Amino acid sequence: MTSALVVAGRGSGLSTFFGLLYTAEVRLGSEEADEFRFHVDRESIQRLGGIYGELGDGRFPESEVDWQRTPLTFLFARRRSPLGRLRGGAGSDGEFVPFPVEIGGIPIDEVAELAERDAVLDPTTRRLLSSPIVLGLIAAPDLPTSDDPSPRLVEEDRRLAAALGLVLRFRAGARRRAARQLFPMFVMTKWDRVVSAAADRLRLPAGPMIAWAPDARAELAARLTATLLPETAAVLSSPPDRRVSVAPAEWFFSEVATEPGDPHRVRRRWRTPVGGWEPDYPYGEYHALLERMGELAVRLPASDDA
Repeated sequence: MTSALVVAGRGSGLSTFFGLLYTAEVRLGSEEADEFRFHVDRESIQRLGGIYGELGDGRFPESEVDWQRTPLTFLFARRRSPLGRLRGGAGSDGEFVPFPVEIGGIPIDEVAELAERDAVLDPTTRRLLSSPIVLGLIAAPDLPTSDDPSPRLVEEDRRLAAALGLVLRFRAGARRRAARQLFPMFVMTKWDRVVSAAADRLRLPAGPMIAWAPDARAELAARLTATLLPETAAVLSSPPDRRVSVAPAEWFFSEVATEPGDPHRVRRRWRTPVGGWEPDYPYGEYHALLERMGELAVRLPASDDA
């Protein structure tokens, strides 16, 4: 099983992120059932069901979930095709290839503290800190609007750099060389709340996100990492242990639209063609994120084999 660690600052929307990830899986599984399927274990679905229901009812998640002690386990399956993006695994062309992923979240300040002191870690935390996939949540309201850095983002950068340094040390200890890889991803959350001056400074590609060309997206990702997270970029470009191979960072954008005049009420849309309400969010971004995690889960060694 491949594992993925989500590190998030306080108030960056961790529970909402998990809820939207699940919402995207429900939609993807409904609209592309012939190509994509997923299964969620009983314990995970009990925690996700409440968040999914709140978002579908037009409310932001209120319940607090300890994503560190009780990570989620998803079992995805993509139909294998000679021309498909997902490869690896057993089975012939046309069969579904399963790829289980355990996803857990730890507050970024807690990971940074672990990096500064020796501590006895429980098996779940140790497994998450050994993840080959790390997603950092960055809240858009923290972006700077001028050349002066945002104090909150500077602190988040410091903690994120420490957190990734700790994960890199865990990855360096993997037994198999193929497992000594790290795939960093960043999710810009609360994009609907970004200040226009801060958004203009990012120089985003033209057009809607779903239409961004891969090369434009890659250039944007490299620039955002270097300019917004310089300490983190330094750790990724020069990892503590050179035995670990670090892939170029990837960025995704997340937001939840709200009703005009009521920032606490989630705007909903009717999901076609299968029906049902879902929050108004960038499904294309989450679809791309799921595709990317699936690609990695198929070809990366299982955590137990690392």
